[in-house]
Amino acid sequence: MKSLNRIVLILFAISLLSAQQISINRINLMPDFPSPYLMRDWKEVTIGYDSFVFDYNKEGQYLPLLFFRNNTVNYPDDISFGLHTVVGTTSPTSGEAINVIPAVVGATLVGINKSNQNGYNWVRMCREYFNNRPEQNVYKNHPVDDTYDDWWYETMPNVFFYQLYDLYSNIDDFDYQLRSVANQWLRAVESMGGSSTPWNVPNMDYTGWDLSNMTPHIGDVKEPEAAGALAWILYNAYKETGEEKYKNGAEWSMEFLNNYPTNPSYELQLPYGVYIAAKMNAELGTQYNLEKMLNWTFDVGPLRNWGSVVGTWGGLDMHGLIGEVNGVNDYPFLMNTFQQAGALLPLLRYDDRFADALGKWMLNAANATRYFYPN
Repeated sequence: MKSLNRIVLILFAISLLSAQQISINRINLMPDFPSPYLMRDWKEVTIGYDSFVFDYNKEGQYLPLLFFRNNTVNYPDDISFGLHTVVGTTSPTSGEAINVIPAVVGATLVGINKSNQNGYNWVRMCREYFNNRPEQNVYKNHPVDDTYDDWWYETMPNVFFYQLYDLYSNIDDFDYQLRSVANQWLRAVESMGGSSTPWNVPNMDYTGWDLSNMTPHIGDVKEPEAAGALAWILYNAYKETGEEKYKNGAEWSMEFLNNYPTNPSYELQLPYGVYIAAKMNAELGTQYNLEKMLNWTFDVGPLRNWGSVVGTWGGLDMHGLIGEVNGVNDYPFLMNTFQQAGALLPLLRYDDRFADALGKWMLNAANATRYFYPN
């Protein structure tokens, strides 16, 4: 009888959990099971990718995809490296941090020690993307980079560095870099109007931010979703250091994002903001509107028609891919689909009300992303 009662209680708990699930509008339009269905071994794909792109001795048209930087600027005693942004690039010595650092992070997540692989410390070599000079002192997309006109190129190299730091915190200067990144972006958020006394939410409705002059850049299309990436950086800095000033900066940034009146999705900063909102809600007791922001990450937003594909191409389900969606010539990206998954799925640790919805999306996206590959 006790066993039966226990089973009833477990079933009742499961039913309560099911009743608490919150749906996401655009995910509701996706099938419960995509067709045709094939789940690739994504760990195997990652290992294969690493062995291919990090092989300097690869021969063939457009190969190798790796190059070394011998005349380094930020850490002149060390060599560094880059990866071609596209195959057949016309700029073969112009590797980008948004490509390089995630390649190291991804390989590490499947068990490859990138600090000691084939005689190279690829992690240490990533330090060259930290623009080690007073007017920057953050990670940028290139080793010498003063750009400020496209915000996600300014924030995301630092998000990826923090991921790298989490995996290899013992690398020389990483501690300094983590604090430097947080300090610079906190200064920026304060320059945008963030304040504790009195409490004031900054204006972050810009296209980019000029760190050299601590001034905003306003272009044709604004990127207010940058508030999400900055909240992610600053809250992680707070968790690592315990310094309240970073928590304040994260809250200012998140309050701006939470209060934004329309869908701010532009590229890939918003999902990181949604994740950190869930974490802050759980740990700080904040009340950020996760349902609204999660819907933003999948709905097609007004800034650039950014959102999730819902549809079938040539009889093949393409549901769940992330990119530009205009209904005529949808343009999804592999990187953005992977990044959105990596950013959003961990939020279920802090708020499992979205488990059904995100699980359904992940099944569709993991099935559809195989079509980016020729085999």
